[in-house]
This record gives sequence, structure tokens and C-alpha cells, in this order.
Amino acid sequence: MRSSLKNRICLALDEPDVVRARSLLLAIGDMVGMIKVGPVLFMRSGMRFLEEISDRGIPLFLDLKWHDIPNTVFGAISGLSLPTLRLLTVHAQGGEAMIRAAREASDSLPGVSPLVLAVTLLTHLDDRELGRLGVSDRGAGVLGLGSLALESGAHGLVMAPGDLSSARNRFGGAPYLVTPGIRWEEGSVSGGGRKDDQVLAGSPKEALLGGSDLLVIGRPFLKSQDPKRLLEDLLSSV
Repeated sequence: MRSSLKNRICLALDEPDVVRARSLLLAIGDMVGMIKVGPVLFMRSGMRFLEEISDRGIPLFLDLKWHDIPNTVFGAISGLSLPTLRLLTVHAQGGEAMIRAAREASDSLPGVSPLVLAVTLLTHLDDRELGRLGVSDRGAGVLGLGSLALESGAHGLVMAPGDLSSARNRFGGAPYLVTPGIRWEEGSVSGGGRKDDQVLAGSPKEALLGGSDLLVIGRPFLKSQDPKRLLEDLLSSV
């Protein structure tokens, strides 16, 4: 995977307006390494938009974060038929049997099997909310769930910028680490910009230095008046 993408930028089309999402796809879809579709767009466009991306030959990240009984997760993944599907997500909190079912289903798909990524603790969770969930230490929770997921067959993890360094130190270079929550001030990829609801947001350079394999970027492009120029500036700086 690391050598097969044109760059390490993943365009996140987390956009309820299908027309606007398609416009962004046409504007910069061929320039990024991958495109992510999550539940917001998927619930409005279904498989048709995914097939459109795949038909264009663009690597696809399906971010539906499955968290269900193993049989259901296996059935959902094994029914996918998207030639350019490269990444998919499950929740690590689904446990060993569910993650193994996801991996078995992924391995059974024809062609290039997509990597199974596990989500540990969502990036919007602050200490108060984690405490209500019974997690007293975010770092320990992330590493514990990450260990469980990787030992259960996940190829990698979805990892917030603030959690990257500890994950690389703990798990080494093998796991594929994908990073949402990328923010920066226009004109400087070194410093973080608005965090929105991403508590552990970080800049592109911070994430890459922390060991990220793929930067998932949505709102900066969705809010930009000139997403092509924004992407060109980003690619020339990282």
C-alpha cells in the first residue's frame, strides 16, 4: 500500500450534498492518493458514488466503522465489489472475534484485498467523555485497543495526530496508520489551524513526523474557495 499511492493525501468526502461532493471529486480526485467515503455521503448516495470513484480508477477508503456481531460484519464486507477498494474500518471495541471476521471477509474479496483498519478512541472524545465511558487514561486506552486489534488481524489503525508517536513507539513500523483530524493555517502546513470538533487535531507535518502513512483531510478542502490550489500548496510543502 505504501508504495502504490501517488501521494499520502486522502480526500475525505464527508459531505451530505452529493452534487457538491461530485464537484470536488472532479476537481481534485485524480490528484490525491485516495478518496474516503463515510456514512454521511454513503447514506445519501449508496453504492453508486463508490462505484463512480472506483470506475475512475481512484483508490477508495470506505470508512463505515463497522461495529456489530462477527457474522454481520463478515457478511457486510464480503458483499463488497469495488475493484479499487483499498481501506475499510471497524471499531476495535468490537473485539477479537469481530476483527478476525472482518479480516477473513477482506481476504476473501477478489483482486487486491483491502486493508482492515481499526478505530480505537474517536478523536472528538475529551477527558470528560472518556471518563464517562470508563476510560481514565486516553493513551493507555488507545494503545490497549490498538494491541487488541493488531493481534486480532487488523492491518493498521486509525490514529489521531496526538496519538501517533506513542503508537509508532509501541507497534513499530509495520502497522498502516491513517490519520484524521488534520488542520493547518493556510500557507503553513507546520502549524495547526482550527480544530473544529477534533480534540487531537494536528498539522500535516506534525502527523507525518509522528509516523502517519496517510493524511485524511476533509473540511479544509470542503471549506476552501480554491481546493485545487490548496492541494497543490499542500503537496509542495510535505
